[in-house]
Amino acid sequence: FIKALAEGTAERLITLDWLIDRVSKTASSKMKPVIRMILRMGTFQLVFMEGIPDRAAVNESVKLVGIRHMDGLKPFVNGVLRGIIRLRDGGISYPDKETEYSCPSWIAEKLRHDHGEEAERMMRASLGERPLYIRVNTCLTTADELEEKLLAEGVGTEKTEGCGHTIKLTSGQLVPSESESFRRGLYSVQDLSSQLAMYGLWKRVLVYINRAKKVDISIIDLCSAPGGKACFLAEMLEGARERGVFGKDRRFRISAFDISEKKLGKIRENIERTGVPGIETAVNDASVFNPGLVDKADVIIADLPCTGLGVLGRKVDIKYRVQPGDITALCELQKKMLGNAAAYLKKNGILLFSVCTVTREETSGQSEYLSELGLHKLEERLFLQGRDPCDGFYYSIWSGKA
Repeated sequence: FIKALAEGTAERLITLDWLIDRVSKTASSKMKPVIRMILRMGTFQLVFMEGIPDRAAVNESVKLVGIRHMDGLKPFVNGVLRGIIRLRDGGISYPDKETEYSCPSWIAEKLRHDHGEEAERMMRASLGERPLYIRVNTCLTTADELEEKLLAEGVGTEKTEGCGHTIKLTSGQLVPSESESFRRGLYSVQDLSSQLAMYGLWKRVLVYINRAKKVDISIIDLCSAPGGKACFLAEMLEGARERGVFGKDRRFRISAFDISEKKLGKIRENIERTGVPGIETAVNDASVFNPGLVDKADVIIADLPCTGLGVLGRKVDIKYRVQPGDITALCELQKKMLGNAAAYLKKNGILLFSVCTVTREETSGQSEYLSELGLHKLEERLFLQGRDPCDGFYYSIWSGKA
């Protein structure tokens, strides 16, 4: 209940303030912050949470005012919430989709500009619960075995077509820190879109490895934290080695880079938990050219900083924090990182470029620049929240200069 109330209130702030302003003589923007937040939580319960009695929602909100030693404002809070009940029962008619789906106007307009009729579904999909996917660590278990273990932990699951390492959670509450299977490294939490991007990369890498005559294969994950993609590739490589897909004399080294020791700590935690071999970590700023990496990588993973507009349903602060100018700034940062990545890539090497956003500038808009760098596009895919059963996400796979 607390989780649903906190997250639901946060993701619907624009809607809640509009509702409060319909019945309050004092605008929500002029209220004391604590009173405004109490009213938001009360309004969310009354309008959006089924099974909460009106009386309970109003009374608990009024109690919170007393707890904060603002007894003089109890009648005000009581009156506003009673007004919300009357407004709700009379039928709510929102002035626009931005208000209804609590989406800043500039983001709504951007989605309409880039994706047309899909924009409304995307805004709607950013509210409420999102499907949760996990990736099976096939070095330690199978999908069937993991499903049995999770069922014993009270979590229902189903396999996902098209990606044999993916399981979707269908019932129960999964708290990784309390899950024995998670602590043992049997799975990692990773959205379907991200897994499909890595699965697409893996198929290209497998072809590259089988064609290459050299023994040592070098892989760089430029912005690795928390290390999910590096661990995914390490798991796949180890599994393929054990199955005899390629010669056991092949050696693989994955360099997981990020900008600080703090971020590297998160990567190391996942490496230790999953037990995958062949990953080393080091501090490296992807935006700063490193001459020591030139022509060193057979494979590069470039999962780059972005506005994050594809994951609004999971990170509700993004839509209130990101500003229009951030798109331009992040595109320039991406170009700097991609330029460096192209220089680090060996001839005919493989590059994955991915972002968890959906703006044209940050996704397909970078294709022209990558082509200018001499890379050849092999594959491209855009996932849209609401249209696809996953987060908004983009990836493209490129081959280096011949």
